[in-house]
Amino acid sequence: MSENIVAAEIKPLPNQARQAALALQRKGFQILHIGPTISVQGSQSLWESIFNVSFESQKKTVLAELEKGEVTYPKAITKSLHIPVELKEMVEEVTFVEPPEFY
Repeated sequence: MSENIVAAEIKPLPNQARQAALALQRKGFQILHIGPTISVQGSQSLWESIFNVSFESQKKTVLAELEKGEVTYPKAITKSLHIPVELKEMVEEVTFVEPPEFY
């Protein structure tokens, strides 16, 4: 079974987006987009080892009209999230992406 890939938005400190993206890439994260936030993804184990975050399997209904409108995804438990020392001067916040809900 392959490992879960987890996406997040990283809020860089002012004027640090490019440096933060490079540092995250060197740590093994895939950079998807750099803008006001940095869109990144990485394996669940990478997030756990770098940011000390844990995950639990969560279910969410995304389209109730569909027979299989429910998805299971790894929900981030951020109580113990820690921005590593080498990223603290570049990264302000990490927000984990969850599946969208359609109404």
